[in-house]
Amino acid sequence: MKLGDMIKICLQNLRRRKSRTILTVLGVVVGCCAIVTMLSIGIGMQNSMERSLAEMGDLTLIEVYSGGQNAKLNDEAIRKFENIPGTDVVIGKGSLDNIGYELSAGDKDRYQMRWANIVGFSKDSMEKFGLELIEGTFPKEPFEVLAGEFTAYNLMDTQRPEGSNMIDRWSYMYTYDPQLGYETYNENAELPDPYLNLCGQTMTMNLYSYEDYDKKYEQKIKITGVVKQDYNKDYSTSEGLIFMVTDLQALQKMVFPTSNNRELTYNQIYVKTTDIDQVENVENEVQKLGYSTWSMESIRKPMQDEARQRQMMFGGLGAVSLFVAALGITNTMIMSISERTREIGVMKALGCYLGNIRATFLMEAGFIGLIGGIAGAIISYIISLVINLVSQKPDFGMVEGFGQWWEMLISVMLPENSPVSIVPLWLAGFAIIFSIVIGLGSGFYPANKAVHISALEAIKRE
Repeated sequence: MKLGDMIKICLQNLRRRKSRTILTVLGVVVGCCAIVTMLSIGIGMQNSMERSLAEMGDLTLIEVYSGGQNAKLNDEAIRKFENIPGTDVVIGKGSLDNIGYELSAGDKDRYQMRWANIVGFSKDSMEKFGLELIEGTFPKEPFEVLAGEFTAYNLMDTQRPEGSNMIDRWSYMYTYDPQLGYETYNENAELPDPYLNLCGQTMTMNLYSYEDYDKKYEQKIKITGVVKQDYNKDYSTSEGLIFMVTDLQALQKMVFPTSNNRELTYNQIYVKTTDIDQVENVENEVQKLGYSTWSMESIRKPMQDEARQRQMMFGGLGAVSLFVAALGITNTMIMSISERTREIGVMKALGCYLGNIRATFLMEAGFIGLIGGIAGAIISYIISLVINLVSQKPDFGMVEGFGQWWEMLISVMLPENSPVSIVPLWLAGFAIIFSIVIGLGSGFYPANKAVHISALEAIKRE
């Protein structure tokens, strides 16, 4: 029997008992929807968890600290970390130790800065670290530095009267709410321009040791760019200056020329992995080298395990519904065999192969699973959409026209908007394939039973 003939017979038999076929398919649809909907809620919970953690810090970043004399944070340590599988970028970070400083810029040093958070990154690592430029370029030459997004607001205009010679940006960003009784943060606040745009400016840096305030050391620095504020990277991206570590070492040597410390060391090293899943392995390898570490993995992993347990629980509840549907398919196929015993006998008498008879009944069961799986996946998307609309409560009054409606429906399903339910394509595909497998598994016993029916006994039956 040809494949086309088997498919034709299969579809004819399904249409012959439409009511029974529809009810059996509905059972598969309910089971498929239960699994997809339950798992989609679990995926939505995990997505919301990871997004909230990402706001707290980079999930692929490991902070490394010295573990003692045999675990120094130097270039050799960086090379060791770079050789660990799963490592993407290794970045050394330093700071000025026991040194005070004052900065000035403009004509006749009109603008002065008494404080800025100064850090240093290992050469050529700023861009790899993910610092985002608002304007300008990354430093390439010695004593070229980056300024934080709001560093310019730390400038004091010496030609203005005391008390009004600085711009208090916080007074613009926080406003008093009389109903709440306290100040609230306004992220959309419009700040006035700073007295001086630092990008492209050459600043004078006067350094001194805390042991000798009177002796000053002068160094010119050039601001090549301004970076976007990102506390997950470093506080200096807000109100600081970012040097190359070699420059900080030179400044340290300038103030303390007799220091015997000639080796370039770092206060801290960042190890960035290629993927979230690599963090645990890389962190363990770093710790084996004798270093202390910290990462978001210590928070993420317990939360991820809890989310996975919930997904398994939700999936198990959905699987019960699909198991009930499988019993329905088995019952339908057994009844179909009982009604078609004579037909089976005729097929055997005409010389039809047993494998073709088995394949015909398995195909019927598989088609029931396929139809139910596809319908279940589509309905699951609709259920997920309704859940997200109810949870996010978009303003329907602001929506005009089909285009805006479509954009709103798409937006409530986007992972970046932290929807309650997320149905990825792989989940829909898995549900369809699983439904087919359930159908084939449920039809195996009835199909095997059909094969073992005696041809003579079947033909005699009315």
